[in-house]
Amino acid sequence: MRMSDRARHHNLVTVELIPDRVVPSDLALLRGRVDAITVPALRNGHNDPSYPKSFQVTPQRRSLASAAIINRAGITAVPSLTCRDCRRSDLSTISSQVEEGLGNVLIVYGDPYPEHRSGTYEFTKTNELIREVSSLNGGSDPCIGAVTNQHVKDKESEISRTISRVDAGADFIVTNVAFDSESVLDHRDSLLEAGLNVPLFIQVSIPLSLDNVLFVSQKFDIPVPAHVRKRLLDDPVGGSLAVAAEAYEALHGEANGIHFSYLFRQRNPIPTYRHLLETIGIAGPTLAPLTTSAVKTYPVA
Repeated sequence: MRMSDRARHHNLVTVELIPDRVVPSDLALLRGRVDAITVPALRNGHNDPSYPKSFQVTPQRRSLASAAIINRAGITAVPSLTCRDCRRSDLSTISSQVEEGLGNVLIVYGDPYPEHRSGTYEFTKTNELIREVSSLNGGSDPCIGAVTNQHVKDKESEISRTISRVDAGADFIVTNVAFDSESVLDHRDSLLEAGLNVPLFIQVSIPLSLDNVLFVSQKFDIPVPAHVRKRLLDDPVGGSLAVAAEAYEALHGEANGIHFSYLFRQRNPIPTYRHLLETIGIAGPTLAPLTTSAVKTYPVA
């Protein structure tokens, strides 16, 4: 399934799984409930059962390998390709996986290395990597996603960068974390006014606790609305699901899809995802048709 094609006709729901949570028996719990699973490119850790730290597997290859497992489980996979980790030597591997059925990728710049490493990045710009992947396989390239950050201070520059990623070959766009509609819809409107004509997915994250969301907020400069802080403070047990469910209800008709992520990566998110999906009324196959109002709110070419 090419994400961009399906998203033009249906509201999609996707989730993120880090590589060490990609377990075939667990994936069965998500089949028929979500439309796709994204896999970030992360370094392997001490407790990773699939890729222990003693095995020097690059983040890029971990994401691609995890995607292959997800696709074999019958769920659309979206591995991440990062400027930080991708090498030109990896392009042949990516091309081979496209030939074998890899239909979607998410291309991002990637979190920086903890220390300065001059000359580490073979692809210094996201657009450069997007163009390279677009040219693979004689034009039979995978559906390419890119990101946009609604929280940056220079809004005009971010709008321009996002549109340039589409011009370079991106087929869909995913936002940074949103906890409510106020933080992201103005950015969406600015993108539309600038000519965005590909599907947009809004990322909604599930916080574990108030401390968890404040840590992430400080580390990645993501503002946390006052009402979200209050909900997590007043209801430490049920507040996290309530925050995500309320964000979904406010946003799912405002874009082509909602992408769920889980802020606490040390815990298996699948039970939380299942609980949330049941809470918002997704107990089986998704792919509910877009409503007329949703199409008017977010037209795509």
